[in-house]
Amino acid sequence: MKSYKIEGVILRTVDFGDANRVVTIYTRDFGKIEVNAYGCRRAKNPLSGALQMFNHISAEINHGAKLDSVKEADVIKFYPNLTADIERLAYSSLFFEIVNRMTLPKFPEGGVYDLILKTLPALDEKNCRIAALIGIFQFMEFSGVQLNYFHCVHCGAEIETDAALSFIDGGAVCMNCVDAAQGVLSYPKNLREAVFKILNFDWHEHLNFNPKEINAAEKIILKYVQSIIGKELNAVKFIRQIETL
Repeated sequence: MKSYKIEGVILRTVDFGDANRVVTIYTRDFGKIEVNAYGCRRAKNPLSGALQMFNHISAEINHGAKLDSVKEADVIKFYPNLTADIERLAYSSLFFEIVNRMTLPKFPEGGVYDLILKTLPALDEKNCRIAALIGIFQFMEFSGVQLNYFHCVHCGAEIETDAALSFIDGGAVCMNCVDAAQGVLSYPKNLREAVFKILNFDWHEHLNFNPKEINAAEKIILKYVQSIIGKELNAVKFIRQIETL
């Protein structure tokens, strides 16, 4: 049986049968792939420790008739706080769910892979909510459906003051064009400045953001992503549940 080697990060796992698991991995060379991991949920199986959510792994994959399968896997880096802390688990799951839902199988994008590796340490060690938000905004720039935040999508003018935002029209709308836009939302200057800071954030910096701006930016991006997907994200439901605890 022919095999190939991969390096990647585990986006999603789904258990099936008594001890098996389907693992979704975003890889450096092949983009998103889905593989079977037979027997990996057995404690003594050599795959059991490696094939966990959020792990950065290297693996050897066997080609299969319908779905490839994991032959061997080793952990390059794991992030213990992501599963030990419920808030970190929730926000990490949010970022990973969006990446998983909005990437195509076997369509490699080096920028997405690099972004995942930059986001993971921040989710593990810093403010997980802000890290997830920055990761989502920056990921959407690779999605093909990113909004234009800084120029009016109708007339092309640079947005310099308070404006509107339209998901239907594809982004910012200046006040001269707002009557022609569909489904507009408020897009004040301070929110635009926060989005600019988020999109240009250097992951070596401190996560220093105004809480009000974070709330407004999070509301915008999650509403937009869920409008594309067509339903509420599972991780959003999870976050709402833990906020009531």
